Amino acid sequence: MTERMTTDVLVVGGSIAGLATAITAKEQDPGLEVTIVEKYTSGYAGKANRGAGIMLMLGDHSPEEFAQFYLEHIGLYLNNQTTLLKYACMLNEGVEAIDRWSGRVDKDASGKFRTLKWSSKIVGEDQAGKPIFDQNVPYPWTLAAIDLDYVREVRKYARKLGVKFVDRVGMVDLLTDAGKIAGMVGYDIDSGEQRVFGAKSVVLACGNQCWRVMPMWSAARGEGVAAAFRVGAKFANCEFGSFYNWTNLDHFESDMGVEYALYNDKGENVGLPLIKEVHPDISADVLAEWYKQTLAGNGPMHYRQSENPLMPSLTSVLGSQAVHNRPYADRFWGYLFFNAFSQQTNDHVVPGLVGEFGGLWVDENMATTIPGLFSAGDLCVQGSRAWGATAQPGRHRGSGIGFATFSGRVAGPSAAAYAAGAEASSLSDEQIAAIDRRVTAPLRGKGTMKPLEMVAEIQKVMQPLGNSLYRHEERMKKALARVEELKAMLPELKADDPHQMFGVNECEATLLCAEMFFKTSLERKESLGWFLREDYPEPSKDGLQWITVENKDGEVSVGKERVPLETYPYQP
Repeated sequence: MTERMTTDVLVVGGSIAGLATAITAKEQDPGLEVTIVEKYTSGYAGKANRGAGIMLMLGDHSPEEFAQFYLEHIGLYLNNQTTLLKYACMLNEGVEAIDRWSGRVDKDASGKFRTLKWSSKIVGEDQAGKPIFDQNVPYPWTLAAIDLDYVREVRKYARKLGVKFVDRVGMVDLLTDAGKIAGMVGYDIDSGEQRVFGAKSVVLACGNQCWRVMPMWSAARGEGVAAAFRVGAKFANCEFGSFYNWTNLDHFESDMGVEYALYNDKGENVGLPLIKEVHPDISADVLAEWYKQTLAGNGPMHYRQSENPLMPSLTSVLGSQAVHNRPYADRFWGYLFFNAFSQQTNDHVVPGLVGEFGGLWVDENMATTIPGLFSAGDLCVQGSRAWGATAQPGRHRGSGIGFATFSGRVAGPSAAAYAAGAEASSLSDEQIAAIDRRVTAPLRGKGTMKPLEMVAEIQKVMQPLGNSLYRHEERMKKALARVEELKAMLPELKADDPHQMFGVNECEATLLCAEMFFKTSLERKESLGWFLREDYPEPSKDGLQWITVENKDGEVSVGKERVPLETYPYQP
């Protein structure tokens, strides 16, 4: 039996982006009913409580300093500068908000946030034996530290404000009424019962697509991308959703700073010569060099950790009380590092695809192109265009939580204001029935293929670095052809229970994301920032353009849109 409920503001996703959205929507208009629907458990789901626990803030730098540095060295002016500047202006307030909601941001004895700049060098010890850092680095930002149980505390804060929670219900599709958002359809992940939600505004904060390759990011499966596409929302910068981290096949956990100490099997350091002077994060050029060296027969590639200049600061900050006081994080990393790195049997290193494919188009108010539909968090990172020519996390650490909090704090008031002026929409029984037929079909199907078998086939297409980062038309066309073959095999998927039913829906979403990724990658005929093409090694002479995606009669339609540089304050 289908259960129906209504709310004013519906937030899909209960990690930090969704929680920040719900809190600020409720604070904007306490009289509105705000409801979070989460596929698993709000406050525990998502990626925010599994990472490094660091959050970007400006500290004493100005938003203009941040924006100018970012445009020149990272985004390469393929940015929506309006959103970038708004983001920079709100960074410090974002850390203050997280501390107010959770009380988990680390402070010194005077109550000031204890911060540390990325790539700072240890130059000594204080009287207590703790490291002293030289923070004279070129980056106009710094990093605050948050204990990893903070999201749970933010949920408690939201509940006190009156935010309602519906857990263990996964969204599968959105509902519209006369072209405007009307609500969404979900299913109980345990019983499989359909749940329908009517809403005046909806905020998608349910994560992006990470292809389930690297374990820390495997929760991001692209259902929000697919749902937004099916109702006609616009996308941009999908070709940049190909973030990689370095890893070892014994454990699949991330290594940072490998590019400084990447050796081929001949004993040559092939990474260090490619490191640029300003290097805030993983180098796409060094990842491409790994591909070239391996293809030339110079592998396996080796990581000499003792030569990594980042290691002193990494070992002082992560899984250690040498700098920050984060007892929950210290236990988490202690178990993780021991269980992972103690299994390592060699120094071989490979690129592990993280993905971070999140191209849902939003304006500076986090509004999509569908009236009443907003987004926050990883789902709209590339689509915000604030980052420019780079993959999430924007090639600067701490920006994951930073953008999630920022976008939630913008989307919440925007969605609340829209809901306050909107009439309740009608829910279409025809739309709901059609969604039910699509989603439950695998339970009635006669196929024999299991969802995880399809996942493995998709990963064979996406994981190779020669397909997804160091690209070439010939390889991408072959990859896209395989994606089309796998799409044709979707009717063969069989679900024996609600969990596998969701698995089939995730496979559909993953294949749609793969199609969008390769079609937009083929359209961008240049190399720019994180986007590298072997057959087009130089930036385009046609100027800076965003590659867009729209739904044309159910098909992925790719276009181009010129970056309006003349309207922005900073020029190349």
